[in-house]
Formats: sequence, structure tokens, C-alpha cells
Amino acid sequence: MYRKKDNIKQRMVILGAFILGVLISSYIKSLSSKSLYISLKDKKEIETNIGIVGSRVNELKSVKQKYEKSLEKYKDALEDDDKSVESVMQEELRELKKSSGYAQVSGKGIIIKVKDSNKDLEDGETPNDLIVHDIDILRILNDLKKAGASAISINGDRVLSNTQIKCSGATITVNETTYGQPFIIRAIGNKDRLREIIDSPDSYASLLKDVYGVEVELKEDNNIVIE
Repeated sequence: MYRKKDNIKQRMVILGAFILGVLISSYIKSLSSKSLYISLKDKKEIETNIGIVGSRVNELKSVKQKYEKSLEKYKDALEDDDKSVESVMQEELRELKKSSGYAQVSGKGIIIKVKDSNKDLEDGETPNDLIVHDIDILRILNDLKKAGASAISINGDRVLSNTQIKCSGATITVNETTYGQPFIIRAIGNKDRLREIIDSPDSYASLLKDVYGVEVELKEDNNIVIE
């Protein structure tokens, strides 16, 4: 009697161990397949993240080099009787103002005049389609930035990283100052590159001009001043 019970218990233990072994084996195989095979989407996402991290590392390296150069300037000033720490600080302040947009800059570039369309309405169009909006100006500015513009202004108002541009009817507000038409955009940078990106058939300025009839005039200037 007891032997039969013991045999049943042994068989149950063996069966349980066998089932557990199968489950563990299946789980390990599933993990192995997941680790060996990834989708193309996951691969691209991983590559993108690696690229982002790589860019960040390069940025930090540039910052490190910048501070190392700055430190060398201060060391030279301390060792050179003809230099002073104050003069180095003033030089860095000037560079900081220039890079942050708080110093007047001048140079070669282009001037763009943008004005509402005067063409007659076509089927499916509304008067709103022929008006220059804030998004139109913003997209032109983005094209200029992509082309490497070092400084930009709208109707004399400097465009900075925190500049807000809002549309209200036929006027546009830049940095809390409202301007009427025409909207004059000045950009300092490589004239050929700036003109090329604005005149390109794929540019937003060309879309405004060719599709909606918005007036977009461009000219080069060798002495643009942006305050």
C-alpha cells in the first residue's frame, strides 16, 4: 500500500520536474530569439539613439575645448605683465554678446521683402490664403537658418532664440512690437547660399510666390547691419 503511494509520489515529482523543464526551456528559447532577432524599426531606432548620443558627446567635447582655451587665456594673462584678467573677461563678454545676439553685427547677406498677394481669388481659395501669416514668416526664417544665417531681423527687430512671432490680420507682432506690410527680412551670411535656398523651387518662399501669388522680392547686400 505504502509502496504504491510512494511510486505515485515519485511519478508526480518526475512529471512535475519534466513539465517545469519544458517550460524553462521554452522560456529560454523565447529569450534567445528575441535577443537574436530585432525588427528593422528597432534597428533604426537604436541607430538614431546612437547618433543622438554621439552628437551630444561631440557637443560636450567642443564645450570642453572651449573652456580649456579660456583657461589658457587666463593663465597667459596671469603670466604676462602686458595682459590682465580683466581684459580677457571683457573680450569673452564681447564674444558672448555677439553669439547670443545682444551685440550689433554687420556683413554681407540678403534682404527679403514679403507682402500679401494681389491676385484674384481662384476656385477653392479664400482671402485668408492670400495673406502673409506668422507661420509663413517662421518657415522662411527656418530656411535661412538652415542656410547658415548668422543673424536675422524682421523690420529691424532682431530675431533671437526666444523671439515670438504672432499674426493678427494683415500685421505681424515680433517681440511685442506690431509691424504692417511689407515685412522686411534681413539675413547676414553667405549670400550665394542664402539666395540659393530661398530661390529654390522647393523652398517655402517659392511656394508662397508661385501658388498663392504672395510678393517675395530678394536682393543681395554687402553691408547689412543688424542691431
